[in-house]
Amino acid sequence: MAVYNTPTYISGRSLFGPYLDDRVCCVALLMTLAQVKQSPNDLYFVFTTQEEVGLRGAMTAAYALDPDYAVVADVTDADDLPGEGHTGTARLGGGAAIKVMDSSVICHPRMVETLRDLARAEKLRWQMDVMEDGGTDGGVIHKTRAGVCTGGVSVPCRYIHSPQESVALSDVEDCAALLTAFAQKELPPLRQERV
Repeated sequence: MAVYNTPTYISGRSLFGPYLDDRVCCVALLMTLAQVKQSPNDLYFVFTTQEEVGLRGAMTAAYALDPDYAVVADVTDADDLPGEGHTGTARLGGGAAIKVMDSSVICHPRMVETLRDLARAEKLRWQMDVMEDGGTDGGVIHKTRAGVCTGGVSVPCRYIHSPQESVALSDVEDCAALLTAFAQKELPPLRQERV
């Protein structure tokens, strides 16, 4: 086995380094945990393994928890480089990327709308995230048991799966703020609808 021994560093308001996919979303979730004051919901923060090789951790966690709602935190391709073929919609520094779809999931319209409304209400920078390629843990979570109302909040990232991935620190902060707002929002139970 070999790994990149590349340092992680900050330059200005950008973070550079290997394995930001998905260490940076672990940071966003930890920031969310620190920011949540109280919630009317039962909250579970799950840090999964083996997303890149079959979504194995998310599959078992979602089955065990059987949640009504799930918000998946992941990176998404920053698609704002000149000359690149467009496969996504997010751009670095554009704010939290609210997942609409990728190749593994079409997010529930209720989740997309709720996240968008929360971002507006909290005056956060946000953008819509539509990706032709790639996927997230949402690909298995939304199909678990009787189904889970699934959405996603992503950090735009350049050069995914390289030794010099790059994210804007402001996007990480916006993602954490949006996840915090969602965690603190009272959500109706869905058990009756899922039967």
